[in-house]
Amino acid sequence: MKKKTFIIIYIYIVPNSIFVFIIIIIIIIIIIFILNIYSFRVYQINPEEKKTVFVFHHGAGLSGLSYALLADYLKGLNNNQCGILCYDCRGHGKTYTSNDEDLSLNTLSQDLVNICTTLYPDPTTEFILVGHSLGGAIVANVASKQMLKKIFGLIVIDVVEGTALESLVHMQNVLMGRPTSFKSEAEAIEWSITSHTIRNIESAKISVPSQLAKINGKTGVRYIWRANLTASEKYWEEWYQGLSEKFLTTRAPKLLFIASPDRLDKPLTIGQMQGKFQMEIFPECGHLMNEDAPEKLATVLNEFYNRNKAFIPKRFVIPLRPTEHATAPPKK
Repeated sequence: MKKKTFIIIYIYIVPNSIFVFIIIIIIIIIIIFILNIYSFRVYQINPEEKKTVFVFHHGAGLSGLSYALLADYLKGLNNNQCGILCYDCRGHGKTYTSNDEDLSLNTLSQDLVNICTTLYPDPTTEFILVGHSLGGAIVANVASKQMLKKIFGLIVIDVVEGTALESLVHMQNVLMGRPTSFKSEAEAIEWSITSHTIRNIESAKISVPSQLAKINGKTGVRYIWRANLTASEKYWEEWYQGLSEKFLTTRAPKLLFIASPDRLDKPLTIGQMQGKFQMEIFPECGHLMNEDAPEKLATVLNEFYNRNKAFIPKRFVIPLRPTEHATAPPKK
């Protein structure tokens, strides 16, 4: 009975090209829908040889394009020796998942691991994890738990556990102080500069549009914030709880960028005095250091790589047969 039904359908479809066309369109729509349910927007620069990869995780409300200028400078300084990977985390930018509201520390950490292992399946790939603000908490969590096999470096940009937790009580007021929508992307870019959120117009032109979502309202087209940070409040404390310990106990070489040494908490102050990590201070920058001074940060990142690459174990091809070397006859 089933076989007969299949044959009847097959005979009916073939002569009707319009019906076939409609079926194909429906299938394509279903495929696109499935892909959009779980798809991450990735920005990638592949090196000549996939040995070491810088993986950048952005802060809350931002996108992978907040590293656009920094990545470009780093590629030039590094002569394309290292790969560069930036991406929009879930609920941000052009990334869409089946649950964009799940911004828990474990979920965001696992997302990073899944992306890295998918794009770089070679188990010998070394990763240098770089994170700004929330991204710093994510990469520190991944590194401390050794969720990736080979972590060559851990770099955190302007986030410290003590000051981050203290500032959470003011975060809702900060979010309420932002415009809820803009008439155009240009207006949003202008606001980011005049509010001193970003201090680099070239970076703002690239990164700000990716933080917005276009909607058609009663008054016409408006641009709202893509990420719903207010709804993520329940995760704020867990993002930063234990961050200093995770950072300090990671075995890989560590680097901390901050705008002021006053932002260090007690564990990091002690750790810095003990020489447990490298610290770079950029007082001329705001919170978005990677956007305010991308060339300077890229220079430090490149120096960090060059200084520590000697500790990366070299990979040699093991010959199938041992090589015999001629030896001199023993002396009489």
